[in-house]
Amino acid sequence: MGGRKEVVMNQKVDRESEIYGKALNLFMQKGYNGTSMSMIARSLGMSKPNLYHYCAGKEDLFYKIHLDYLKKHLIPFIDEAEQLPDPKDRIAHVLRRLTILNTTDKACRVLIPDIINLNRSHHQAIVSIWKRAYELVRNSITELQESGRIPETRESFLAFLGFSMANGTVYWFDYSRQANAEELAETVVQIFLNGLFSPAKEKG
Repeated sequence: MGGRKEVVMNQKVDRESEIYGKALNLFMQKGYNGTSMSMIARSLGMSKPNLYHYCAGKEDLFYKIHLDYLKKHLIPFIDEAEQLPDPKDRIAHVLRRLTILNTTDKACRVLIPDIINLNRSHHQAIVSIWKRAYELVRNSITELQESGRIPETRESFLAFLGFSMANGTVYWFDYSRQANAEELAETVVQIFLNGLFSPAKEKG
């Protein structure tokens, strides 16, 4: 009995993964507003009513796709960064991995800007995950300031600046030039850290 339930659950997960993948491809090609539930259903070879068994509508589907994406791609490197003892390394890890993600996966070009299409509760749920990454960077900056390694500047401004540098790449990066992704990530990290540390000599 338990084995049968497991098979059914695995089939459901596989089907959801297929739906998320096909829908995300359409969102990437046509944008959120240019994609309809009918188009998504056709791409999956299923009826529109059947598609509604997996989501309440287009907005709900986009939310589930975004949430699934963050669980697979953003949360893992937040977890990794939290384990690093040096706050400078934590900041570098988050900005490096985020820049690489944004410049190697075109999905970021639709997921980040089109978050504005989510309803309030879904928007808050997604933002809460991004906020975890932001607070990790902000708190690391505070730790550096309190230890005297960098001068005191409003840490929230600095954290927002770092995320703007990393996330801003989705608007202009040429995805056909993947060889430049790693170099760009290192450039973002170095420019940001140089800005933090250059006004005063780092201690230790």
